[in-house]
Amino acid sequence: MKRLPLIGLLLVFGAAQGWAQAPAAAPSSAVPKPPAVPGNKLAVVDYLRALTESDPGKAAQAKFDKEIKPEQDKLEKLAKDISDLQTKRQNAKTDAEKSVIDRDLQDKGREGQRIQEDAERRGNELKDQLLPPIAKMVQTCVDEYSKANGIALVFDPTTDPSNVVFANPANDITSEMMRCVNGAYAKDPKLADPITAAPPK
Repeated sequence: MKRLPLIGLLLVFGAAQGWAQAPAAAPSSAVPKPPAVPGNKLAVVDYLRALTESDPGKAAQAKFDKEIKPEQDKLEKLAKDISDLQTKRQNAKTDAEKSVIDRDLQDKGREGQRIQEDAERRGNELKDQLLPPIAKMVQTCVDEYSKANGIALVFDPTTDPSNVVFANPANDITSEMMRCVNGAYAKDPKLADPITAAPPK
């Protein structure tokens, strides 16, 4: 699954109340609010770290490991079977014996390819179910933090480090985002509930 991109631009604009609504003879008693000042700061965040090392991210990893373990167990058993067959072939005395073992090895190889493809497909399904809700939590924290702290642009230098010449650690808000996500998760763990897979058509 591709890494989810961080939406960085967070500008806050306001508008003064319209003078046309006030009576011509007497000015309105309400004081117009000044326009909100757009953010003028920059920040950086390691989006993947905030996603995977936060509390809901760790919980998602545990779920992933549990779900994918049966496929991993199959692959480990198959690897042992292949190793045993290779050892058996080395000790074979006749070409006939070697030929039978070679066929078994080919069968095991095809079986391993099928298991590997199944494991990759299942892994992608799990990522698509587990990660988007946590990514939404991270994005909400980035949005709220940026608006509250006058941040106009948030970069994720890990997406393409070649495009970032310098990033001051003082501008790194990853830890703040993880605290925000952890706090939201502690209050409502359901925010990180996996997306229910769509029923097959």
